[in-house]
Amino acid sequence: MIQEIFSFHQVENLDWNDFIESEENREAVACLSCWPKSWHSNGVIIYGAPKVGKTHIASLWAQTANAIYILKAAFSENPRNLFDANCNFVIDNFDDLADIDINNWMFDFFNICREKNRFFLLISRISPSIWNIKLKDLRSRLQTLPAINIRSPNDDLLLKIAKKLSKDFGISVTDETLSYILDHIRRDVPTLSATLRMLDKIAMQKQKSITIPFVRNYICTEKDEEFH
Repeated sequence: MIQEIFSFHQVENLDWNDFIESEENREAVACLSCWPKSWHSNGVIIYGAPKVGKTHIASLWAQTANAIYILKAAFSENPRNLFDANCNFVIDNFDDLADIDINNWMFDFFNICREKNRFFLLISRISPSIWNIKLKDLRSRLQTLPAINIRSPNDDLLLKIAKKLSKDFGISVTDETLSYILDHIRRDVPTLSATLRMLDKIAMQKQKSITIPFVRNYICTEKDEEFH
């Protein structure tokens, strides 16, 4: 049953040094990378728009804190069953649980974490101030947790991420070409990563360099459209 309610899989084997810190995510990095000494509660909430790095930073904390991802099936089980394993916890996409009644489960889970001195991270796309929490006691407990917003990356941060990804993938490309790519794709990290991999694959097949004229042939000129 533990296999059905836990996920032991980690998205990437990364180090905190692989995460690009910026003004948009600095508070979250400071909090999670300094666990547990910087934590004054058993839980922390990280929220922000899709694809701003929440899953990445949660994965890093999970590695640091020996944390397990709690799957949706767990919310129909007794939360105390989770504590048989010697671990902490991540609940990703917490706002996706709105279609099930998790109020009493979360209230018990919160209290057991305190009792057993375990830690948890809640990840959400929306601010906890607009979560649909009906149980007053749970709402009051959640309000005691730090809630940290990761904002969408600005142009400078996206370029830094593009340069890091290029280096990680072994791609030789100028800053000017990277800026051109960013101007013509969806401005989020997964799309950027997929685009660089796609361009690198084509460039190797055609034995070409990734330049602006080369890029122009393989991505659309309208933002937010799919590749040719």
